[in-house]
Amino acid sequence: MAKRFCRDHYALYCERYQVTMKILFATPPVSRTFLYGELREAGSAAPALGLLMLAAVARGQGHEVAVLDGVAMQLDAGSFAARLTAFSPALLALSATTFTVAAAAAAAAEFKQKHPAGLTVIGGPHVSAAAEETMARFPAFDLAVIGEGEAALADLLQALDAGAPLTSVAGLVVRVGEGLTATAPRTPIADLDALPAPAWDLLEGFPQRYAPAPFKVRQLPAASLVSSRGCPNRCLFCDRSVFGDRCRFHSAESVVALVRTLRQRFGVREVCFEDDTFVTHRPRLKAICERLIELDLGVTWNCLARVNQVTAEPLDLMRRAGCWQVSYGIESGSQAVLDLIGKQATLAQIRQAVAMTRDAGLRAKGFFILGHPGETPGTLRETIDFALSLPLNDISVSLMTPFPGTELHRRATEFGTLIPDWDRMNLLTPAFVPHGLTAEALLAAQRELLRRFYLRPRVFADYAGRVARQPSLALPLLRGGMAVLKTVRHD
Repeated sequence: MAKRFCRDHYALYCERYQVTMKILFATPPVSRTFLYGELREAGSAAPALGLLMLAAVARGQGHEVAVLDGVAMQLDAGSFAARLTAFSPALLALSATTFTVAAAAAAAAEFKQKHPAGLTVIGGPHVSAAAEETMARFPAFDLAVIGEGEAALADLLQALDAGAPLTSVAGLVVRVGEGLTATAPRTPIADLDALPAPAWDLLEGFPQRYAPAPFKVRQLPAASLVSSRGCPNRCLFCDRSVFGDRCRFHSAESVVALVRTLRQRFGVREVCFEDDTFVTHRPRLKAICERLIELDLGVTWNCLARVNQVTAEPLDLMRRAGCWQVSYGIESGSQAVLDLIGKQATLAQIRQAVAMTRDAGLRAKGFFILGHPGETPGTLRETIDFALSLPLNDISVSLMTPFPGTELHRRATEFGTLIPDWDRMNLLTPAFVPHGLTAEALLAAQRELLRRFYLRPRVFADYAGRVARQPSLALPLLRGGMAVLKTVRHD
């Protein structure tokens, strides 16, 4: 299915129908303060890759397409509405998270008020996990795309042009009269190489305007890539409603071609690989690294990895291919908590992976979550002590958030108190409090860990060295550092 609609279907469809529908792909206008609070200067402005993929699909079918990333561009509601009105699309396709879906609904409602005949579509991880609840709560959405959107969008646009009922398109929840109709589920796309490249050229000011978080890059301009989809792991807090639980990979040739395009066409000097399974497929990883070494594009990159999937040999090859940092989802310093959340990792494996990463000449970053099921004052202390004992260069400390669609969301009341307010689910505001703890205790532990980690002389010297080596990052790093200091100042 994926090969046909992406390789053959585009040309045949455009030749037959000569499509000219105007489509705007957008994320809602929300402020950096709304997203990140006091950490706004340390937050990311990276564009929504999913939207860029969908825009490429629609453009490939001959439609007039624009992208308006309200999140990355930091547009206020008025500026967003003005741009929306100026483009005047027939179809508004919005992507949102749990935290931003209300803002997306407000944008859809304003669009419908000015364009009653227009069609509004909502997609993204939140609606894939809670489609009918979202559609019932926000009547401005006409239909929702469930899971991967590329094939569903291609079939939706064909149905619209042919005048076919939208309920004939798989992978949707459609508003029909006063009710909702869920169509047949859609099979995951098997051949990711059949998909078009993200439509980066549709982003105003790309790549300079869309920098990832300052702690995440070594040089600018930078861009993000996702080179695989699906995750076979069963962590209690993760949602697999979009990409599923089977790993699918872009080929090494496809990944390198995208990096090459970013470098040669857009001047990108840093690539952030955002997929958790980047290092899982060892032959592919080796081929990617060897080809990057051969091409010598002058691109540095960083990636994510699981602690039980790294060894010394690929880490050394990754460094020679331009990798400078590997980030690990460590989550907790308590083995009991790791076991309860299904992390399938041990403290010994974590310690070994971080040590191997540093020994290979790479920076190591750790992601931690506070407030897990089964969390106690004692396990919080274990996590703080464990994090400080590791030779990490950077950390990120979030609060446990049981997003809709996760196993934890379904079982939250077994382990604590869930605050079912979608506007709180930003990883920084307590939305779940384990039995025996308080929201204040979780926030205090977060501040303590950040303060004790970043105010150490070793970490300060490390960042001073980064600024000396890359002066262009001095201002972003300074702003990010000040944001962290503001966050921890309360203790």
